[in-house]
Amino acid sequence: MAGEQTVAGASGGQPAGGTASSRRRGGRARWLIGGLAVAFALIAGLSGWVAVRGLMAHSQLDEARTRIATLQRQVLAGDIPADDELRAQVAGIAERARAARSLTGDPVWSAFGRLPWAGCPLRSAAALVRAVDTMAGAGLPSVADLGGDLNPDRLRHQMTINVSALAAARVPAERAAAALSALSAAAERTETCGWPGRVSGVEDARAEVIDRGRTLSGALDSVALAARIGPDMLGASERRRYLLIVQNPAESRATGGIIGGFGLLTADRGRLSLDGISGNGSLPGGPTQQTPATVLPGPFAARYASFWPDRVWANANLTPDYPTVGKLYSHLYRTGTGIDVDGTISVDPTTLSYLLAASRPAVLPDGQVVTSANLVDLVESKVYARIPTVPARDRFFAQVGQAVYAAVESGSGDTTKLLTAMSKAAKEGRLNLSSNHSDEQDVLSTTALGGALPTGSGPYLAVVTQNATASKLDYWLRRRTSYRVQRLPNGAGAVTIAVQLTNMAPDGLPEYVRKREDVRNFGGNPQAQNNLWLSVYTGRGSLFAGAHLDGQPLGLTSGSEDGLPIVSTYLTVDRGQTRTLELKVLEPQAGPALAVRPQPLPVPERLDVEGVPVTSPWSRRVKN
Repeated sequence: MAGEQTVAGASGGQPAGGTASSRRRGGRARWLIGGLAVAFALIAGLSGWVAVRGLMAHSQLDEARTRIATLQRQVLAGDIPADDELRAQVAGIAERARAARSLTGDPVWSAFGRLPWAGCPLRSAAALVRAVDTMAGAGLPSVADLGGDLNPDRLRHQMTINVSALAAARVPAERAAAALSALSAAAERTETCGWPGRVSGVEDARAEVIDRGRTLSGALDSVALAARIGPDMLGASERRRYLLIVQNPAESRATGGIIGGFGLLTADRGRLSLDGISGNGSLPGGPTQQTPATVLPGPFAARYASFWPDRVWANANLTPDYPTVGKLYSHLYRTGTGIDVDGTISVDPTTLSYLLAASRPAVLPDGQVVTSANLVDLVESKVYARIPTVPARDRFFAQVGQAVYAAVESGSGDTTKLLTAMSKAAKEGRLNLSSNHSDEQDVLSTTALGGALPTGSGPYLAVVTQNATASKLDYWLRRRTSYRVQRLPNGAGAVTIAVQLTNMAPDGLPEYVRKREDVRNFGGNPQAQNNLWLSVYTGRGSLFAGAHLDGQPLGLTSGSEDGLPIVSTYLTVDRGQTRTLELKVLEPQAGPALAVRPQPLPVPERLDVEGVPVTSPWSRRVKN
């Protein structure tokens, strides 16, 4: 057509789209941008997938943790649910754990977990979920097996314990304890992940899993130990007899107080009976026996022989090592009666008050009602003003003991509450048990109930105050101890221990309460001045580096017991006075935790610890 021409590019006839190479570059750019967009979309989608699955897994794991917490409370309280209920509870935990593991175990989660820094919480979360799921499969079925044996309604009827049910609990309790211990170990191996772990909540979840595993494992281990030695100690195969001692902390001793009353507890195929309840005015062989009941070992004799613990009932528990105390009590009883006992049980009035709170008030022959709220004040203080003569007080103490036993024996008490009461008393050092059968004593010594001095290493603290006047003024003693540790570059600890003792005795106390038999012609001690033998035990290998009493330098007596260093002194405390003993000690290790041995006092000691966590001394003992 005339006038038409081809439109040419400016570069001599090339098409408007540019050269072939530029078209290829443009195409690659578009594909690259598109690919990146798709990749980012895919990553975003996968991230959303991981996030959604993470939320779902978190929900499932939270439900499992809640149910484990409920189970923990029940096991610690001794409130094992009925068989069907417990199995349903365990199945629910296992179902949640499996669901959480499925949600955190797919390839996408694993791939994101390999990312540096940001992937750490995903790896840790998956590892924690696997640990919980493994425990749920390996350990919780054994917990379910305990339901039929340890249900409180089956375990106890009045003062009879079902020894067959207790024995049957041993194997499942051991299996469950092992699985829960493995859970704690697995959780400890997971990464904390620093800031991402804190923000994501993984660090808190890790700490909770470790704590739950340790606590439940310890509780189930205690069940396993009880099932291991309990049936024989309860007379499953042959009748057993135990000397029951009621201590009086108003006149303090290392394990609580002097022997205030006693009786003989018989266990026959699980049936418990208590006979011969008497006050300390009827002690076999008299308060001080004519000849030693046993031979004291050399190291023990070096510290205690001058107090005649092998002859004087009131001094048999100057040592805080209850296995030794139990042997001394057993020898004294045999010397005075000719009867061999299978072991000893020591309690104090506070323990009896816990039992009354779990059962019902005690009723005395004259109709007087003794409750958990007034028992301690009654037998450790008020009785001395109300009943002036020793024989009459002995009869009263015996009546209180019989009434408390009748209250527990009546069956009105809830088994779970009774178990909780006894567990609390044992942890406070108020309930101790010894056995004269070596295999049983070996097991007891690993527990708070056995009350043995620790065998492990590491920082240790036991403050012991003992009455040196034969008075009852320790009811009015208040004690506060602080322990501060500074970690040194070599791993040792520079420790400062301050013990404050305050005499809160009021005016007008009976002369029997405030007497000073350690001083002749003291004039009745109208100011209620107390005199105490104060001892402080520290960890193996620790070194004493100096002491001050009320700010003035003080020399102390040094010694040791079962390898534990001890420093001791006598000190008087006037009415209304507070005295402070400050010690400097070098511990060879500053941690990982301070094992604290409590002394049962009428009013519990106030303890302040800085620089190191606190644990039980029996957590370091090797379990058999």
